[in-house]
Amino acid sequence: MMAVKDSKKTARRMMVVAVVIGLAALALDIVAITMQQWIIAIGMTFVIALQTINFLQWKKRLK
Repeated sequence: MMAVKDSKKTARRMMVVAVVIGLAALALDIVAITMQQWIIAIGMTFVIALQTINFLQWKKRLK
């Protein structure tokens, strides 16, 4: 496994990635709800929840 040289820089990048994925999932979730595509809406809600957990984990690593 490769060692990470700057873990704080990596944590910041991963936080940004988690936020971008979460916002994209939120947008798709809203569209799916308006189109009454419930399976997609449930899946995107699950993705939002996972990205929130990921964001909090990366935030904790910055401390």
